[in-house]
Amino acid sequence: MINRTKLSVIAVSAVLAVALTGCGGSASSAPSSVSSASASAPVSDAASPAADTTENGTADLDSAVETLLAANPISNQFEIAAMNIEYDFGLKAEDVAAYKGVKSNDNGDAGLVLVVEAASGKAQDVVTALESYKQDQVAFYGNYAEFAQAQSNVENAIISSKGDRVVMVIASNACSADLNSAVDSALNS
Repeated sequence: MINRTKLSVIAVSAVLAVALTGCGGSASSAPSSVSSASASAPVSDAASPAADTTENGTADLDSAVETLLAANPISNQFEIAAMNIEYDFGLKAEDVAAYKGVKSNDNGDAGLVLVVEAASGKAQDVVTALESYKQDQVAFYGNYAEFAQAQSNVENAIISSKGDRVVMVIASNACSADLNSAVDSALNS
C-alpha cells in the first residue's frame, strides 16, 4: 500500500508538471527542488529515505518511543511526519534512516518524544540539528509570558545519542518523571 507521503510527492510533482506546461514552460524549467530523477522515478524511490520506512520507524523505534511516552505522557499527540523532520527539526533526509515520535498539539505545551536512527556516521549531525531546534523553541516560547513552563521544559530538553540512535525528549507540562532513565532505556533498547 502506498503511504500518504508518497502519494503527496506524486501529487505535487503532477501539479507542478501541469502548471509548468500550462504556463508554456517545460519539464526542464522545473524548480531545482524538484529533480527530474524524482519526477520520473518509480513510486518506491520517489520518497526520501526517512519517509520510506513503515510508519516512519521500525519496531525497535516503536519500543523506544513507548518507553519514553510511559515516562513523559504527551497530551493531544501529533505524530511527527517527514515534513516535520525536514522543515521543523532541520534534519537532512540523507542523515535519517528512520524516525518515530510525537509532540504535543496543545498550545503552550512543548512536550516531545523523538527517536531517530541516523544514517551511518550521521548521529552527530542529527544531534547538532536538534540542538538548533531546541534553541529556536526556547526563543519562540520566550516571546510569551504565559508559556513560561513550556520554555523551561524546552531549556531542559534531553538530547542524547548512542551509536546511530539519537533521542530528543522535552517534558510535557504534566510530566513529573525522571526522563534521564527513560532516555537511557530508549537508547539501549
